[in-house]
Amino acid sequence: MAPFALTACVTVMKTAHLSSPRSGLRLEIDSLTSQPEFRNAQWGVLIVNPRTGDTLYSKNAGKLFMPASNMKIITSAAALTLLGPDYRYRTTFLTDGEVRDSLLDGNLLVIGRGDPTVSDRMRGTATTVMDALADSLRAHGIRQISGSLARVGNAFPDSIYGYGWEWDDLGEYYGAGVDELIFNEGMAPTKLRPPPDTARDSLYSGPAKNPAKAYLDAFHDALVRKSIRMDGAVRDSIFPTPFKMDTLFVLVSPPLREILPALMKPSQNQIAEILLRTIGLERGGLGTADSARKIVGQQLLAWGVQPDGFVIRDGSGLSDQDLLTPETIVRVLDRIQRDTAFATYYNAMPIAGVDGTIDTRMKGTPAEGNVHAKTGTLAKARSLSGYVTSADGERLIFSILANNTTTPGSAVTHVADEIAASLAAYREH
Repeated sequence: MAPFALTACVTVMKTAHLSSPRSGLRLEIDSLTSQPEFRNAQWGVLIVNPRTGDTLYSKNAGKLFMPASNMKIITSAAALTLLGPDYRYRTTFLTDGEVRDSLLDGNLLVIGRGDPTVSDRMRGTATTVMDALADSLRAHGIRQISGSLARVGNAFPDSIYGYGWEWDDLGEYYGAGVDELIFNEGMAPTKLRPPPDTARDSLYSGPAKNPAKAYLDAFHDALVRKSIRMDGAVRDSIFPTPFKMDTLFVLVSPPLREILPALMKPSQNQIAEILLRTIGLERGGLGTADSARKIVGQQLLAWGVQPDGFVIRDGSGLSDQDLLTPETIVRVLDRIQRDTAFATYYNAMPIAGVDGTIDTRMKGTPAEGNVHAKTGTLAKARSLSGYVTSADGERLIFSILANNTTTPGSAVTHVADEIAASLAAYREH
C-alpha cells in the first residue's frame, strides 16, 4: 500500500471543499474532541484507508499516549507473527522414579512453558483438565505416589507481575501474576469442601501469590478426587532437575488461533503477559519480559513503525509506563492484514454490539456487527482501535486514544463510539 499521507488536518482542509464527505468527517471529529469538557484532555486520532494510503483524519497521530489495553493489539499481532496460529503449549509430566504395580516410587514432576488455557474461560471448568491429568496417571496404573509433586525448570524466571503494575491492582483478578504453570488465569484454587462432598466450589479465593504452586495445588486436589494417594508434599519451590527423568505424558494446549479470542474479546491480561514471555522464550531463548520487549520492538521496526513511536513495558497494557502513538497502532493493524492468518486476528477482536468488551456499545448504529476493535481502560486513559467497513465497502483502520481526562470515562467512550459509527456510515463519494 502507499505510505500514509500524514499531513496536518488543518492544511488539508484549506484545500478541501467544505461540502466534501472527508471535510465533513474531519469537522465532525474536531467538534467531538474539542468539546469544552475535554479542554484539559489529550486526544490522538488517526484514520486511514489502507487500500489507497489516504489519511482521512489525523490529530496528534505521532504523539505518545498511554494505550491501556490497546497494548494487546501489539502483543497479539507479534505473537501471531512470531509464533504462528498453530503454536501450542506443552506441559510435561515426568517422574524420577519407577512405576511398580500401582506405586510410583519417586516424585511426580511437572515442566511448564506457560500454557494459559487451563481456565474456566477456555475449558468450561478448569478443574476438568486437572481431573483428566489425574485420569492419565490412573491409566498408567498409578494409585499411589511415594514422593512429592513439584515443578522442574524455570521457563519464566522473571517477576510474576508486569513492569509498572500498581500495588492496588495486584489484589484484583486482572492483576494476577503469571508463571510457566498457571491455573485459571492466576486465581488461587479454593479449598475442597469437607468430606464426603469433595466437589470444588465455583468461586476462587483471589489472585494466587504463587501461580505455579496454585497450579500444583489444583492438580493435587484432582489426585485426591481420583483417589490417588501422595505421601510427599506439594513443593512450592523449583525442584532441582534430577539426573534421570522419564516422561509419563504431555498436556498439549489448544492452538494460538483459539487462544487469541480468549485474550482479545474479554481483554484478558494474564494471557497477554504469558504471550509476551512466550515470545521471549521461543524466539530469544529466555522467557522474560526484557527479552520479549527487544524481540517485539524489532518486529515493530520491521513493520515500518517509527523507532520513537513505542515504549513497551508489559504485554497487557495494565502498566501506565506503556506508550504508543496512533501511528504505531494503525501501522500494526495494517501490517497484520497481510498475514495469512489475518482472519484469525480479525475475528478474535471484539465486535461492536455483538461480543467482547464492546458487546453493548454502538448498538443500533451502522457500527453494530461491523466494527472489530480493541478497547482500553485505565484511570486516565481510554482507547478504541481497530477496523470498520465504510458504507462504500472500504475497510478503514482507526485508532482513538484519550489521555489525562477528568470527565467520566463514559464521555470519552461516547466520543469514540460516535466516531466509529460515523466511519461505518461514511461514503467517500
